[in-house]
Parts: sequence; C-alpha cells; structure tokens
Amino acid sequence: MESGCAMNFYLQYMQSIDEYALGFNKVEQPLMFRSRAEAMCFCIDYADGEDFKLIDVDDNNWQSLYDSGAFDYEPEL
Repeated sequence: MESGCAMNFYLQYMQSIDEYALGFNKVEQPLMFRSRAEAMCFCIDYADGEDFKLIDVDDNNWQSLYDSGAFDYEPEL
C-alpha cells in the first residue's frame, strides 16, 4: 500500500440477504460478511496497520461513488 494514502473500503448492508457487502479497489467482486464487525475485522487485518476509511454505501450515495470511480478495480501487478 502507498504510504500516506488511506485505503478506502466501501460497506453496504444488503437487507434482502441480511449480509454486508464489502468492496475495495483490489477485489473484482464484493466480499460478503454476516456482520459489520466481521467486515471491520477484515479491514483492520487487510490494512495491516495502515490508515483506512470505512465508507457506508446506501441509496443516497452509491451513484455518486460509482460515478467517481470509487468502485473501480485496480489489481496489484
């Protein structure tokens, strides 16, 4: 991870399946978790001590996040 740049994780509660979808730019498809706490633990482990932001996604902001490229996949080479 780049030093000094906080990684962004995007978390959305999926009411229809009672799970949380977690996305970030290193995965093509969201990871599914049974609880918000479980998703947060993943973020902490993945960030490995680096700064990160957990951004809640809902009906009010998903379109603007999508349009901004926030969900674009950026594989590590």
